[in-house]
Amino acid sequence: MSPSYRAAFSGDRRNVPLARNAIATFARICGFSVEEVSDIRLAAGEAISNAVEHGRAVRSSGFSVRCSFIEEELTIEIRDNGEGFSLEGKPDETPIEQRSRGFGIFLMRRLMDGVHFDKNGTCVRLIRRHVVSS
Repeated sequence: MSPSYRAAFSGDRRNVPLARNAIATFARICGFSVEEVSDIRLAAGEAISNAVEHGRAVRSSGFSVRCSFIEEELTIEIRDNGEGFSLEGKPDETPIEQRSRGFGIFLMRRLMDGVHFDKNGTCVRLIRRHVVSS
């Protein structure tokens, strides 16, 4: 049986480190190194922060986390109840060193092997492959 983790959190900012650390603990249990866990924690933290900031809906605010580890691949799904966003259109051409915001998606893509947005961004799927060294 492959390990998995699921949890739901209210949209309170104080839940960001709780969820981020739960994901990091799960990644460590799956055998990722301290350095890999650090990258995973940072990428997941960015996705969680976005869910809290942009995931507010009229009915409920909050987010859920679902992690699975199958065939040496960690998949993290973070869902919120917001209206989402569109990744289409013109990319931000502001030089990265001049930006005050907008690093989250950039960081997620740099640190993970795969980043996918579903349902207009209300579901972010982060993928990290575990490479077992011999």
